[in-house]
Amino acid sequence: MASSIGAVVVPVAIAMALCVWLVTLLRGDATEDAEATSGGVISAVYTEKSGDSEYVKFTGSVENAAVFVGFITAMTFALFLLFKYRMGKVIWAYMGFSGLLIFGVLGGNILMRVLQKLDIAIDMVTVGLLMWNFSIGGVLMTFFWHGPLVVKQGYLICVSTIVSFYFTQIPEWTTWSLLIAMALYDLYAVLTPNGPLRLMVELAQERDEDIPALVYESRGGSFGDARARARQNSGVSGEAVGADGSPYDPSLEADDEDGEFGLPDSIKLGLGDFIFYSVLVGRAAMWSPITCAFCFIAVLLGLVLTLVALGMYGKALPALPVSIALGSATYFLSRFFLEPAIVQSYARHFLCE
Repeated sequence: MASSIGAVVVPVAIAMALCVWLVTLLRGDATEDAEATSGGVISAVYTEKSGDSEYVKFTGSVENAAVFVGFITAMTFALFLLFKYRMGKVIWAYMGFSGLLIFGVLGGNILMRVLQKLDIAIDMVTVGLLMWNFSIGGVLMTFFWHGPLVVKQGYLICVSTIVSFYFTQIPEWTTWSLLIAMALYDLYAVLTPNGPLRLMVELAQERDEDIPALVYESRGGSFGDARARARQNSGVSGEAVGADGSPYDPSLEADDEDGEFGLPDSIKLGLGDFIFYSVLVGRAAMWSPITCAFCFIAVLLGLVLTLVALGMYGKALPALPVSIALGSATYFLSRFFLEPAIVQSYARHFLCE
């Protein structure tokens, strides 16, 4: 049980920690990044200004979140239709092109900022060759080649870190509205009969195919590999996965101590979950290290609770709602209540001395 949960929690923690590091290191560029994202889908309706009233910021952020969720819903249904009519080449071509932009353009931009911030001198030819190899290798290993799993996992963590860093530059009100809206969308997409992710899961189970999506997969050790080979030899279809709307087959529960809760040997977590976890913790890091630490723990606690529920109920569950709810509540409680109390207590103790 602990090893299965740790195999998911550890990479999530790494992705969040990397995002926090980038936010802390490159925090001076926040204004520039905010201006760069102001014209995108996330700020299509309302562009937050410091002089606006709280009511205007709230209503505008809700409108922005609604537009973004609508866009995600449309894209997911489009992906479902392409998958349904067996147009997988179109899906993978789009993902490969997107991955190339993420690794090469967005990742290259972050690398240049980090080098400048750390005052590291590297010639442009070396940087160009480095990014070229990193980008091409990332696209091939993530989408097209069946290479070592650990390499693919590393690239997926890089993708989530890069994307989440840019998302942390969204204005604060829109960020919180977006996080809550995405958690609600996750409930709809996975649990409702007509949810796009659920429809894709059912179709993938019917066809015995993998869902074409960016998904982080954690697998057990030698025991899990042996079970995977046994499943192939016995003709059992599908691979036990969960927590992201992916198929889960309760007949493939582990026979060891994990069997008590029914956790599968392979657990899959959508990369969107990595991204929005990191966005929440990155936003908390912009306020204070104390609030960031509390949110970090709250998000991981929510993920652990989701995984335990996955094992108990034996079906795919949305991974965002619990973590986002705990993380958001922790942020506001820490920012407005706990942190001021800690500061006041420390100040009184300092004055007494």
